[in-house]
Amino acid sequence: MIGTLRWVISIILIGSSLYAILGNLWIALAWYLFKKRASLIPFVGGVLGAISLLVLPVSGVRHFFWIPLVADLGCGPMLIAVTIDQAIRRFATKPKR
Repeated sequence: MIGTLRWVISIILIGSSLYAILGNLWIALAWYLFKKRASLIPFVGGVLGAISLLVLPVSGVRHFFWIPLVADLGCGPMLIAVTIDQAIRRFATKPKR
């Protein structure tokens, strides 16, 4: 019974994660190709995907919980891009002595 519940929860979370990850990818492509502006949903797809892999009752799949966090443009890559942008802005505006 608990195994079945874990499967159901995991499938729902994986579906939601894929929807958010693919939505973020589509938003990025639309911005790049068509100059259509929209905002990413940060962290939702990656976090739901990570939780789904931790809940999934399959042995060994827990070791791959980090993959949705990296695959979601609104999670890992966005965090890296914002960190680099902030570092560049901080050093570019630093007063010269």
